[in-house]
Amino acid sequence: MHAAPPVRVSLGRSWGWIAFSAVCFGAAVTNLAAWMFLHSGIGMASAWLLGALAVALAVGVAVRESNPGDLSWDGERWQWDGQEGAARVTIDLHGWMLLRFDPAAGPRRWIAASRRSSVGGWAALRAALYSPRPADPLDPPT
Repeated sequence: MHAAPPVRVSLGRSWGWIAFSAVCFGAAVTNLAAWMFLHSGIGMASAWLLGALAVALAVGVAVRESNPGDLSWDGERWQWDGQEGAARVTIDLHGWMLLRFDPAAGPRRWIAASRRSSVGGWAALRAALYSPRPADPLDPPT
């Protein structure tokens, strides 16, 4: 079995992912605010204020979590900004992917990668993510 050749891609902020995350989170909290308005008697102005604050919070969290960085494959291991781990494709829309990065130590990271926000070989990155790789002791059991 042959592994994909080494590749290194610098990923910038994915503004589409930030907008999508903010809209989903904001819609959920706005829905909760509307429910509270209907069932608990809070005022309409308070419900709208809560919805607006939720959207602002969602944008802030999405921007903070959407840190740019370097994703690299050396032929044996994945690294995200120098931290070794396992990278998996969760959602693939061809020009945009949501990756799950499980580091050897620390919390799981979600990486939104897009062709537009990447510097490097997008096709080579996709090939490395989908190619067979040697058994990795960092991979979780399947």
